Amino acid sequence: MALFDVSKYEVPSSEDIDMATTKNNFEAFLRAYKNSREKVGQPRIPKTTQSFSLVPPSTVNNCNGEAERLLIQREDDLEEFHELHQLFAIGFAGISHPIKVDVTERRRQIFILRYLQGFSVNEILDLVPLGKDTITDESKDAMIQFCFELQLVVKKSETSRLISVKDSE
Repeated sequence: MALFDVSKYEVPSSEDIDMATTKNNFEAFLRAYKNSREKVGQPRIPKTTQSFSLVPPSTVNNCNGEAERLLIQREDDLEEFHELHQLFAIGFAGISHPIKVDVTERRRQIFILRYLQGFSVNEILDLVPLGKDTITDESKDAMIQFCFELQLVVKKSETSRLISVKDSE
């Protein structure tokens, strides 16, 4: 028996993933996260350092005589925001290259540009000096790694198993 179980940490390849379902899960999370950020007065896109590490958000209670009902709603919104931001931080930390730090930073940069700021691959080409295929591959890898960390990945074998269960009912 091995001391380290690789299968627990191995990110599945895109060929083994139901990309459509996984991307739907990813988009649902991003939508909820960005909306939650806005509800508590944060910008929709989290701030990062130059090396693309997350900057902790400041959610200091900046009330200026609002009604009590708004304060209660804000507390509920803050609770949801903290939960979603913690999940986002876990997913973002999962975007990495096992050996090269510069590739990790680049992959995180592409992730922010593509999925949070909504830049197209061609727009990213103007900002990051790489080939189009590299940008596409890095953004796909980043999304899969993010989804893997948050358990949003749906494997093709799971999808086909669900279909066969529905067919047998």
